[in-house]
Amino acid sequence: MVGSTALAQQLPLPIWGELLGQWSLDILQLLRGWGGWILPLQGDAALACWPAWQAEAAVGAAQQAHGMTAGLPLAQTLGQSLTLRAGLAAGELTLLPYQEPRPCGLPLHLAHRLSSVADPGETLLCAEVARTLEAQPGSGRSILQRRTVPPLQGFETLQSSGAAFYRVLLPAEQLAGAEMKAG
Repeated sequence: MVGSTALAQQLPLPIWGELLGQWSLDILQLLRGWGGWILPLQGDAALACWPAWQAEAAVGAAQQAHGMTAGLPLAQTLGQSLTLRAGLAAGELTLLPYQEPRPCGLPLHLAHRLSSVADPGETLLCAEVARTLEAQPGSGRSILQRRTVPPLQGFETLQSSGAAFYRVLLPAEQLAGAEMKAG
């Protein structure tokens, strides 16, 4: 959630807690509705995983999360405009043995870095996610647009090798009609 630290300092703690609680419940419901495996919330951040063949669901969830956050009823009542940044990455994960197994791997780190450099309201994808969605991302009638990304800490080698990143152009409600290979 963009600007949540400033908002937490601005609002009385009980109001901030209610707002964050409402957002948390709504985002968890949204991610589950798209079939995501949800990791524990980290304050104002949500993280979920999908199998690679469900990349379209991950993109749909991210895009719908933008609208859900902007339309959060308590935020509107308070006159607050909330926005998100989202990042999606693909790759191999391993499970850490806890009471509930937790995924671990570079895609989670890359998704975090992408969301940190995304513009408010934007969803950024790594090239692997983009190729899962479209045979030729960013060309023709693509729902993706290539985007230059500033240096991502820890991913300098990937970026120096010419890695491509893309922004999603369509809102969630239009994704179903877009031409994608994943379904």
